[in-house]
Amino acid sequence: MPTVLALKDVSRLLGVQPYRIQNAYITRAVPEPRLRISNRRVFEQIDVRRLAKHFNVTLKADATVAAETAE
Repeated sequence: MPTVLALKDVSRLLGVQPYRIQNAYITRAVPEPRLRISNRRVFEQIDVRRLAKHFNVTLKADATVAAETAE
């Protein structure tokens, strides 16, 4: 099963306010995440990488995403 994150986790990981991430989806600057649970976006690693590229944020490694999920 893939590792998934909530909006607040992705926001904290990227250092970007949640409203900016939501706005990127509303304006269709980035594609919507594939998964939704209870009509909320659920982010996989590919979605986090896409957002990082959009916001010009450098992720240290894929292990960073896994470490944030474990907390």
